[in-house]
Amino acid sequence: MPRPLLLAPILLAALTIAAPAQLAHKGPAANIALSKTLPPFDVVSISVNNADDQQFNMSTGTDHIRATNVPLLMLIEFAYDVKADQIAGLSGPVDSARFDIEAKVVPQDGSAPKLTDPQLIAMLIPLLADRFHLKAHLEPRTKPVYDLVVAKGGPKIKLSQDEITGNSWNINGEDTMKVLTSQNARMSDLADALSDEAGRKVIDKTGLTGHADITLKWSDDVAAEQGGPDVISIFTAVEEQLGLKLEPSKGPVDTLVIDHAEMPTPD
Repeated sequence: MPRPLLLAPILLAALTIAAPAQLAHKGPAANIALSKTLPPFDVVSISVNNADDQQFNMSTGTDHIRATNVPLLMLIEFAYDVKADQIAGLSGPVDSARFDIEAKVVPQDGSAPKLTDPQLIAMLIPLLADRFHLKAHLEPRTKPVYDLVVAKGGPKIKLSQDEITGNSWNINGEDTMKVLTSQNARMSDLADALSDEAGRKVIDKTGLTGHADITLKWSDDVAAEQGGPDVISIFTAVEEQLGLKLEPSKGPVDTLVIDHAEMPTPD
């Protein structure tokens, strides 16, 4: 059975995701490095989708990735693990077109490959280079960020200095609330996860060491739009529940600069 991709919140409005989302993101440099350790897709089909429809879909199996009616910008977001505002320089007809893509790995020894979502997504990088002639480079640019700092009164989380044997990040819905739960979260991990929810990069400036189990609850987008006294923003939740604070600031953000991209070569 195909499995829906676990997407950043900016993309969730167009998809229904049944599984809890993995919140920790490693960023473009890590995905570029991972892509260089993986084989290319054996079979790739790409076509322009001319349907007058804004809905899209992306799914994976253990040996394939499939996209329907997806713009190149979104493919780049997935492949490089960046948000749209971390991409610069994409323009022209290829920027406004939408594409159907199916990429598959063919078993070489009779056994079916078992690739993870992160591996399949990273394999999009050489696919984009080959078929869209995409060339890009990373450069740090100063942009609005949030600094994660300790709030007045001190942290409300219990930090441990024990060795980490594993960690996890999940987000689920609970009535009109979003609930983030984690085990063995370092403050840098928390900052990465909050980047998705706060809408910009979060940089750990707490100075806190060790790790903690964290539960964080705040109002979902529907509740926030309706308003009311019971609405809890992500900013209020971080301060009241964790004893931390998100302060607006400016800092370096890895930006993926597109040097060249063109309509894909035909099958």
